Amino acid sequence: MKLINFVLFQLGWFISVWGAANQKLPLSMIVVALILLAHIMQASRKKEATLLLLIIMLLGSIFDQLLLITNLVSYQNQFFDTLVPVWIVAMWGLFATTLNLSLSWLKSNRVLAVLFGFIGGPVAYFAAEQLNAVQLTNQFSIYALALGWAILTPVCLLIAGKWNGFRT
Repeated sequence: MKLINFVLFQLGWFISVWGAANQKLPLSMIVVALILLAHIMQASRKKEATLLLLIIMLLGSIFDQLLLITNLVSYQNQFFDTLVPVWIVAMWGLFATTLNLSLSWLKSNRVLAVLFGFIGGPVAYFAAEQLNAVQLTNQFSIYALALGWAILTPVCLLIAGKWNGFRT
């Protein structure tokens, strides 16, 4: 289950970025919605799994909105220049699917969770920038991403512990 979760997250991440960068957003969002739906359907506690997705999507969107309004990041395929794009919101949903499955090993070690976020968050944005979906707008962008993800990763894992739809 964890391996499938990891593969679906990676697939969803790539499809989201590809869709944003290549003006194929409707198609990519359908695929991501199907991945999120499949995740919820596999959960033993569907309500908890759904609530976790919604909470993390909101929390992550607030973080990305702060990056956007402080001009640290700009996004491709925005419907509104002042709002975080739907594909970023969807990507936070994809991240939420990993918290109680493929990333659950981080719950027992907060230091590793902080380091994972500190490195992994900026790497994901840098990769999305290389695929032309995101632009890191100045030298402080990478620092803001590292700090934000270093905080958000353990926070998201704590939230996931409460809303674990895969608890038996």
